[in-house]
Amino acid sequence: MTVVRKYQRRTDRAAASRPVRVRYQRRDEIDAEKVAEVLIRIALRHADDDSQAGRAGDYLRDLLTSNR
Repeated sequence: MTVVRKYQRRTDRAAASRPVRVRYQRRDEIDAEKVAEVLIRIALRHADDDSQAGRAGDYLRDLLTSNR
């Protein structure tokens, strides 16, 4: 599996505190890679939060940074 983008920040940035907006467009087919990338970004953004998204982010970050 190859990760499309590196999720380790190289520079210090203020955390984004804006809400996530979702727009629904009905389609016959979806771009699964784009959906996965968005879900990964949301989960990693909420890592260390005390929420379901935060726990998912923690787990995902552990998977991406584990040394196998």
